[in-house]
Amino acid sequence: MIPQHGILEISRSRLAHNVREIRRQIPPHAQICATIKADAYGHSVRHIAPLLSEADIRWAAVFTLQEALDVASAANFHILMLAPLVLESSTDEALAPLLANAPRIRPTLIDLASARRLSEMVSHDRPGSVLPVHIQIDTGLTRGGADPADAADLAAAIHNLPGLHLEGVFAHLSHGDVPHHDASSQQLADFHALADPLKRQWPRLLLHLQNSGGAWSLNDPSLDMVRTGIALYGLQPSTAAPILQLQPIARVTAPVLAVHHRPAGTGVGYGHSFIADRPSHIAVVPVGYADGYPRLASNRGLIAQLNGHAAPLVGRISMDQMTIDVTGIPAALGDQVTVVSWNVGDANSLDALADSIGTIGYELATHFGPRLKRIVVE
Repeated sequence: MIPQHGILEISRSRLAHNVREIRRQIPPHAQICATIKADAYGHSVRHIAPLLSEADIRWAAVFTLQEALDVASAANFHILMLAPLVLESSTDEALAPLLANAPRIRPTLIDLASARRLSEMVSHDRPGSVLPVHIQIDTGLTRGGADPADAADLAAAIHNLPGLHLEGVFAHLSHGDVPHHDASSQQLADFHALADPLKRQWPRLLLHLQNSGGAWSLNDPSLDMVRTGIALYGLQPSTAAPILQLQPIARVTAPVLAVHHRPAGTGVGYGHSFIADRPSHIAVVPVGYADGYPRLASNRGLIAQLNGHAAPLVGRISMDQMTIDVTGIPAALGDQVTVVSWNVGDANSLDALADSIGTIGYELATHFGPRLKRIVVE
């Protein structure tokens, strides 16, 4: 039976290459914190986490508690939970899994009331234990984090609360995808103004600010960790300023399920948005927008690759399938079509596809659907 689904291939060697390139950009003492939220940007935590462990990465960042628990079951990382832990009481039963996984999961705190409630829970449920926590400071993104005016007092209070250990302080860049932007330099200066006195007081405190783009464009030897997400997957923080060393780690292939021989004037797909202007061979491929290939890419002159040839996509992308024009191209049932290429110069690389419809590679990667069979290849 010809498979009825696409395959998402994940390259071990390409991921290892990207890790090496990131390490070249950061100080030797700095740690990589691999951002693997949103199921490793759609690539699958279950597949990515072991590869990161092979690459000697010890830290991972996620957004939610459930994501942290999923990672904890997949690999032995120190796990930073980026979503701030905002507590309404000190008897929140939803936090039981966090406490059970202490100290592997590190929550983020941004307010003193939540810190006190968390301290009460740890002291009550796990007396004698210590939960490492990080503080996020808002240095200009205006999306999350403690008010800079409150940061020093919050850090001092957490240091003195039983059951909590202040392990790190961080912020998020607002313009990390724009090399050498003035806002990034200002955020770095503001971050140091707040964090350096804390570092002098507690020398083992981990300071982290850079994202993938910042790792290349905002070098700072005094920072202790860099949170890299999109660069790990070989996609660009910004295609307007590409990082040429990166290699996309994923490609999507799928088999030809049918080949139709049709006369000129034949309409293809929903709404007949494509009309063949010549006798045509149209192949059907089982990848659609439910698998993450965007419907907006319909009839935009995009291609797939089949047997070494560029095959134009024709007609609308449907939920489960796409159609490609294979006129003049050898095409048989079961032949593999490269729907998304991992070659940067190809028009169907994920970043190029994103550019063609006015979005970013991040969004398309996180839309990779669960029907795609994920496999690790060299």
